[in-house]
Amino acid sequence: MGFYKEDYEMIESLLESGRLKKGFKVCEFGAQDLCEDRNGERILNSNDRISPKGVYESYGAKEYCCIDLERYHNALNFDLGKDFKTEYGFDEKFDLVTCKDVGHWVFNQEAMWNNLHNLCKKGGVIIWRSPFGGGFAQGCYAYHHYKVLQLVFFNNYLLLGGYITEYLHDVANGKFDNFDKKPAEKLKMRNGADFIDAVEEYMGREGCWRYLPLKQGLPSVSFELMFLKQEDSPFIPPLTYYDEPERTITRNAKSVAQNCCPKISKNKVAIFGAARAGGVANEFAKASGLNVACVIDDVQTGTANFCAGGGGIIVSFNEFLEKYQNQCDFILVGPCQKGEIEGREGLKIPVFKLDMRWFVG
Repeated sequence: MGFYKEDYEMIESLLESGRLKKGFKVCEFGAQDLCEDRNGERILNSNDRISPKGVYESYGAKEYCCIDLERYHNALNFDLGKDFKTEYGFDEKFDLVTCKDVGHWVFNQEAMWNNLHNLCKKGGVIIWRSPFGGGFAQGCYAYHHYKVLQLVFFNNYLLLGGYITEYLHDVANGKFDNFDKKPAEKLKMRNGADFIDAVEEYMGREGCWRYLPLKQGLPSVSFELMFLKQEDSPFIPPLTYYDEPERTITRNAKSVAQNCCPKISKNKVAIFGAARAGGVANEFAKASGLNVACVIDDVQTGTANFCAGGGGIIVSFNEFLEKYQNQCDFILVGPCQKGEIEGREGLKIPVFKLDMRWFVG
């Protein structure tokens, strides 16, 4: 549980964007230790543990507390897996709530996330760091990156970006006290639509420590993400099930649109494909509040049978360019759509493809 160079950068970015303001209140899950300075240089200080409280105060925090059963740094002695309000009468609200390298040790995940969610005020930010797929011997859980994105959608968080890094824990001298850590890198993502691919690109690169034999150390890859809490509503676990795509695609559609769609200003889209994939895209458009201007198809003509009412007229690509392109924010493409529209000559607006991994998996 540490405070690193990327943590300074996150706080600075939140202050610069106005997400945090001077006088903010912060609560950290786990008694975090100051491990690096602003330049990423390791802080060496005998056996003493240094709290990051002073760093937060230097950025303008007016209140700092941390929660940890081991009670370092004057921590509140709460079990993260129990409801803070009912067990301890603790019901404060904070501008920033963090959970770094500790959440995956808590067996009751729903209770832990419920506490994180409830302590963060509406308009506040949650910062969360934990191992995922390949966090060998790291706690009770390693998180699936699809589920992390679905957690964002279920709770109408806005994913503000984050970092990714690797650890290699020394087997011979103790699993967790001695470790190597690579410098954290910003995830290569414009918005939530790029999150899954950005994580998988990092995981698949040559030289990733997860490919090393275990006799060299216990590897883990962790991401650290920032979530903006936009609603004062109960926490919802990201539990999904398989269903027909027409129904699955409507899950949390407004949050998916906010996190993943290209910029929306005209509130009109065109759908590519007049067959089933286009119909699935149409269900997403209806659920997310987007208006369909037309349906583009290279073969069919007339009216798309999935569009009751307006917006179902089928046009050729050339007709779309001439009559509809200037009305639309982007072209919406359903999952498993045959054919390709992206890159065609004359196309000046983005193409947005729905990914079923956002809705189930």
